[in-house]
Amino acid sequence: MVGLKTIAKYLFFILVLSLFTTCGNSQNLSPVSKSYIDEVINLLQNNSINKDKINWEEFRNDVYRHAKGSKTIENTHPSITYAISKLEDNHSYFAANAVSQDTSDLAPLPILQDEIVPENIGYIRIGFCMGDEQQKKNYINSVIDKIAKQDKINLKGWIVDLRGNFGGDMVPMLVAVGPILGEGVLGYFFYPDSSFNTWNYKNGHLFDEKSIWWELSTKTYQLNSPNPYVAILTDSITASSGEAVAIAFKGRSKTKSFGTHTFGVSTCNRVYTLSDTSRINLTVSVFADRNKTKYGNCVYPDVYCYGNNTLEVAINWLLSHQ
Repeated sequence: MVGLKTIAKYLFFILVLSLFTTCGNSQNLSPVSKSYIDEVINLLQNNSINKDKINWEEFRNDVYRHAKGSKTIENTHPSITYAISKLEDNHSYFAANAVSQDTSDLAPLPILQDEIVPENIGYIRIGFCMGDEQQKKNYINSVIDKIAKQDKINLKGWIVDLRGNFGGDMVPMLVAVGPILGEGVLGYFFYPDSSFNTWNYKNGHLFDEKSIWWELSTKTYQLNSPNPYVAILTDSITASSGEAVAIAFKGRSKTKSFGTHTFGVSTCNRVYTLSDTSRINLTVSVFADRNKTKYGNCVYPDVYCYGNNTLEVAINWLLSHQ
């Protein structure tokens, strides 16, 4: 028979353990702080690309401990950044509402120069694309104009240069290069439950099963020689939406890629606005090519090249086709 002293010791141990666990979790959070953290974690648990790989009870308790002593929503912001880092997708990020929108002190974006190629080869640089709708329209029109000006019957093929393209919006990029890329299924977004959305391109329209993502107001340009040979150039700065374009060319006939592997965030982010107007740009799916090969990390070239040699090797490959 268990003695009263033994039972008392056991109950005391349970009480101490309970207090320790509670202190380690949410006891030292104000109700408003705990509510905000729960809002964020529920969002991550429902939508993160890694949601099925995480023990969410441990995750939540760890974030509570990190936010210990928080009394206001603003106090929790460092812990929200911490929570995002624990997702380990290397692409999601948190933008607090208190962050200044003044970008005057930021370094200017790099200017990507076009390369000089032989007259019988077309060259298009697909750079990063950001901005409002008009800026994206200007981006598309500029690329299509360059394609039209270089296009001629006797071209050996095209070079699509993605080096230095660190991302932005993939939609204008795909629409802009559409005349070279060709029509049909270009790729997919794959979600954790194995559902997917298809990237489709046809005559200046980019769309999935449910909606049109972009529609050119005028008919897009048609190449003089459909389905040309295409050389894709990538480097370690090619990232995110830049990687999406590289993936869209994977599986295309008469196509070969040159350079180095890409940055390694070939995943799709979606913006969620929180109750305090802060935003989480959350990774929700991985890119897949037209053959449904999934990526999510680096995109590797068919031929490894470095520096100026990349362009030279690509030109020689195009010139080898009579």
